Amino acid sequence: MRGLRSVILSVAVLLACAACAWPAAAAARPQTVAARAKAVAPSSPLRWVAVSVATLWVEPGLARPVDAPALATPADPRAWVAGMTTAQKRWLVGKLETQALYGSRVILLDTSGAWSRVAVPTQPTPRDARGYPGWVPTVQLTAVRPAAGRRLAVIMRPTAWTWETPALTGRVLELSYGTRLPAVAWTPSSVQVAMQDGRTLYVKRAAVALRSRGAAWPRPSGAQLVAEARRFLGLQYVWAGTSGFGFDCSGFTCLVYQALGVTIPRDAAPQFAEGVKVARASLRAGDLVFFRGSSGQIHHVGMYVGAGRMIHSPATGLPVSVVSLSAEPYSSELAGARRYVP
Repeated sequence: MRGLRSVILSVAVLLACAACAWPAAAAARPQTVAARAKAVAPSSPLRWVAVSVATLWVEPGLARPVDAPALATPADPRAWVAGMTTAQKRWLVGKLETQALYGSRVILLDTSGAWSRVAVPTQPTPRDARGYPGWVPTVQLTAVRPAAGRRLAVIMRPTAWTWETPALTGRVLELSYGTRLPAVAWTPSSVQVAMQDGRTLYVKRAAVALRSRGAAWPRPSGAQLVAEARRFLGLQYVWAGTSGFGFDCSGFTCLVYQALGVTIPRDAAPQFAEGVKVARASLRAGDLVFFRGSSGQIHHVGMYVGAGRMIHSPATGLPVSVVSLSAEPYSSELAGARRYVP
């Protein structure tokens, strides 16, 4: 997403699609990006994200007053996205790297004043084998390791609130799709979860999937991937977004796969460099379809839903939508497709 900076910014401003300009040649390696990330043991201190969504910046000190909700503790990503005009969202192009969800483990790489540079291991990238890099306010991190639990509660709604009581009263913190929380106990109506600050709160049982910690997750079908992606129809695009409050193109595909237990690269070009190549005539629901502009670089990705259509997060000012692959510019820019699930 942030490879050759000058080239990327010029392309990105025109296309407004994050995660798209990393050269495919840089990602084409014998070992997959995800495997390389897993193989590299962190040699730096570990931290964990202590806010609902931590936004990672290209460098410290770039934020504007309108970005205050994204920098606060607790963060308020909903207010941040809602408070920006389309022009203010477009300004984010080239300023942000990615986002990390509450409880995510990150590797501390550096500090500068009130900022920390971290890598996100759950977002594989050829840029850094330790994970996707960027700068985040240090106050949004904690050195306290999350509580252990025999189950994980994975949020499977675009967003879900935590509550003070098992009766789901006393709203506390709104969390994103894909957030993983240690599950302490559960009933048919609520799940008790352990928070980073030592509290136990509750989430609606219907809003989460319970997964056994350490056990293999069931492999999703293409139909399941599409059903999850459709939850976000109408959600506005946000450059570098990887949360249920706003996505960029590859943040959308990456998080939908990850919420169902499948790790794929964070950015579009590395996603295109991996997986199993699929001919257009053989496309199945859940396959990823990629697009190449006049620069020759992959600049966009969507998910095939069937009947010659894809669902995607297109560009700043536009919502997640379903479009035909025969429509322009998608028909002439289609570069190929990749399959990540059987």
